[in-house]
Amino acid sequence: MQQVRADEVSAAEWRWVILFSGLLVAITLIPYAWAFASDAPNDNWQFMGMLHNHIDGASYLAKMEQGIQGNWLFQLTYTPEPHMGAAIQMFYLALGHLARLLSLPALLMFHIARLLASFIMYISIYHLGSVIWQKLRPRRLFFALVSVGAGLGWLYLLLFNQYQPFPIDLTVPEAIPFYSTLVNPHFPLTIAIIALLAATFLRVFRPGFSDAPRVSNGGAALVLLVIGLCVISPFGWAPLAAVLVVYIALTAVVDRRLPMAQISWAILYILPGLPFVVYYFAVVNYNPAMRVWNEQNITPSPTPDRYIIGFGLLLIVALPGIWRAARHFERDGDRLMLTWLVVNALLLYAPFNLQRRLSIGLIIPIVFFAVRALEDYWFDRVRKPLRNAVILLLIVFVLPSNVFSLIIPLFGVMNPAEGIEQGILMPKDSYSAIRWLDTHAPEDSVVLAQPRPTSLWIPAYAPLRVVYGHIYETLDAGQKLQEVQAWYNDGAGCADLISNYHVRYIVIEPEVSSKEAATASTADDLPGMACIRTLGLTPIQQFGSTALYEVK
Repeated sequence: MQQVRADEVSAAEWRWVILFSGLLVAITLIPYAWAFASDAPNDNWQFMGMLHNHIDGASYLAKMEQGIQGNWLFQLTYTPEPHMGAAIQMFYLALGHLARLLSLPALLMFHIARLLASFIMYISIYHLGSVIWQKLRPRRLFFALVSVGAGLGWLYLLLFNQYQPFPIDLTVPEAIPFYSTLVNPHFPLTIAIIALLAATFLRVFRPGFSDAPRVSNGGAALVLLVIGLCVISPFGWAPLAAVLVVYIALTAVVDRRLPMAQISWAILYILPGLPFVVYYFAVVNYNPAMRVWNEQNITPSPTPDRYIIGFGLLLIVALPGIWRAARHFERDGDRLMLTWLVVNALLLYAPFNLQRRLSIGLIIPIVFFAVRALEDYWFDRVRKPLRNAVILLLIVFVLPSNVFSLIIPLFGVMNPAEGIEQGILMPKDSYSAIRWLDTHAPEDSVVLAQPRPTSLWIPAYAPLRVVYGHIYETLDAGQKLQEVQAWYNDGAGCADLISNYHVRYIVIEPEVSSKEAATASTADDLPGMACIRTLGLTPIQQFGSTALYEVK
């Protein structure tokens, strides 16, 4: 078996990594190519550019739209109330500024960033593997299992599809690297930074390394990575900070002395992140709008069995490696990775609004122990000619959930009425109304429209606000949703809602369910027409069966 020095990657090896990474990135384009190709001019629907987690995807475009308008302070455009902005969500605001400089639409900039971030993630994962292992086989195993590995959610879906929630490899994209590349750019970029940080700490925590951090030995790079992590995904900083604190404490107990060099490296990680933590804490506690947003933005962890099934066979294969690490608790890699695995698993149920987000990067220690177990335990029990077959069989079982995640959203494209109800598609007439508003409506005007899909996509494609559009980013979302539904369906509070939320434009369109197309019998039957008549408004623009009204 060819060997190279740890951290050293040959040119031929990098070519293999680049080729494989490029292939994985290209695969994520396939469902989008299908969706855009299916969007023919004579269809009565429009694909909105997001297949996976489209509700949050629309909000990312809305944030980029603010950057395109020149803003550096984030505001909630899914709510009508004026409020103070905050220097958060800076990654998407910056992408918006970049889109403006390059004269690119937000959607195109989003997908370019997603593809680039995915490629960087794969390269970073392989770099981490090269820091851990000298042999090529474990390096490539680690790279492959982290990059395309998932759990047994696909099997659960086939056997028990009526029982939800599904395991995390089908529902929590930040936990599964390949799945994350389908969803947005900041998840894979966060995983990339975590992998690079892990590589740094595995290197400096090795026995015999006693250098204090300096610019020349990776100290400056560490600080920059931490700052990037806190800007892009602040929730990615906390687990590793906790892991480092626990690791230092355990090492001090085991060695019966303070590991001063390791403490200095850990401090260099923790200190740059603390100002961000203090600022974010102040924003969600003292900015009234952001406080309500934070209180609504709840993504709890699923039950432990959803995680166990979601990591599936990888976790089972890793058990001998985990057991060995617990018994020997060796400093060279095992100690840090075991601490990471245990502490991160406990943090998934910490009293924190965004528990689920803390699963990002957790697959790294799991696969680390899976590869250690394969090399040191499982392969010893398999005859040498059969080892490649074992690896192939493992890949076969850990890959299908990612295939399911890749293709399942296409069901909404192949069934347009279902896709419109979900929100990944829009009736063509309603989309035309949004494009008109983008061109003609004054910036920050408030628009009243049906909650889904129209209100979801208005702030994503125009610098406008809506009365209700997002479960997390509309202030007092439950109340506003009821008010909007009552306005359209029951004709309740017609003038009050318009006055209270300073509505400038109203969209009247057919209601679409999964059993009917985007058509209506007569204009008088459309939802909201009772209030339109009460208010005495006449349309300013008509797009097929969709009408726009202006309140003057």
